[in-house]
Amino acid sequence: MDGASIAADYYCNYPATTKSRTVFALTLWGLTIPTTFATVIGACIGNAALSVAYPPYYDAYENHGLGGLIREIYHPIGWSKFALVILMFSVMGNNIAINYSCGLSLQLLGHWFHAVPRFIWSFLVALVVAILAIAGKDHLSTIVSNFVSLLGYWTISFTLILLIEDKWFRRFEGYNLSAWNQPSKLPWGAAAVTALLTGYLAGGVTGMAQTWYVGPIAAKFGTYGGDVGIYLSAVFTAVMYPLLRTLEKRMTGR
Repeated sequence: MDGASIAADYYCNYPATTKSRTVFALTLWGLTIPTTFATVIGACIGNAALSVAYPPYYDAYENHGLGGLIREIYHPIGWSKFALVILMFSVMGNNIAINYSCGLSLQLLGHWFHAVPRFIWSFLVALVVAILAIAGKDHLSTIVSNFVSLLGYWTISFTLILLIEDKWFRRFEGYNLSAWNQPSKLPWGAAAVTALLTGYLAGGVTGMAQTWYVGPIAAKFGTYGGDVGIYLSAVFTAVMYPLLRTLEKRMTGR
């Protein structure tokens, strides 16, 4: 789902003749294998450090955070330090791609934003992130993690909107790529925005179970709540978008 929101930025190097099943397989396995591997390993290590409280792992995490825990589990110590440096550059590389996307997204707000070169937008975003990181180095990571967890439910709605638009509404007419910067030839976007907000507010907010907030529906499941927000968001979006998009096309013809 996360890949759907940035695919347009980094997924345009395949020839138009590439088979759809090839693109699907490459995308699925390219995301599934590394993500599943890292998630499972991380869950096992976190379980050993916190749930089981294995003393060396627990102490390393409590005193030095995730970096200390990784340093403790890798052997020998020379390799452990080298691996931490490589991981640091991996995180930096990921942030570079995100900064590029931020600059592109800001330019999509309108022609006025095109007047500022993209690298300047990306630099300003990186500058803001750096200031926040330096000012909140002791607590910012936890705050951002908890806050982002509240927002993550939009990704399923975004993914379903793209999927329904591509496989249903565009299955015959395709896309007019030359009209990308001509608002008069593009959809209003009202259906997509409304379906996205409906999915998040009616589904995500009511069904989320996070550190800062537990929705009324999620609260029905167990002592700490059951996180069903992503499923509710999917249902609301899948119902609302086809109806709203059909109405939008009848009203506007695009």
